[in-house]
Amino acid sequence: MKANFLSLRETELQPVFSTLDTIIDSFLIQGKKPILLFSGEMGAGKTTFIREWFSRYGTNSSINSPTFSLYNVYDSHKMRLVHFDLYRIHSIDELENLGFEEIWGKEDVTAIEWWQKAEPILPKENRIYITITSENFENRTYSIEWSVEDVT
Repeated sequence: MKANFLSLRETELQPVFSTLDTIIDSFLIQGKKPILLFSGEMGAGKTTFIREWFSRYGTNSSINSPTFSLYNVYDSHKMRLVHFDLYRIHSIDELENLGFEEIWGKEDVTAIEWWQKAEPILPKENRIYITITSENFENRTYSIEWSVEDVT
């Protein structure tokens, strides 16, 4: 399945968030741990999207880019989010040495920026692909893709 949201400003993301919430809820109700795989150029707004989406759940954490720590864990009244940023990773060996395959897909929700660097060792199921494309300084297009088999 695929949902597209065209030419939105950062203040107009509620329809995207609502769609994502529905998809994630359908995973969690079945006991599945969704993995959000974010794609977009540097500066497209991946971390901003994650911050705005998850802060709606009342987390007390300050959500920021885990570029240097590689991952952060955030809790809210609804779920736990493990947020990875793999931008600084250069090889699969690095990821394997860090033991990330023991983490992603194990908590409620995992969000991974620059996930393509880990493709060979990521779980193949429970994936939700989120692509952010910058149109200009203010507007972005958002695409959410998921497998119907994962949510039925």
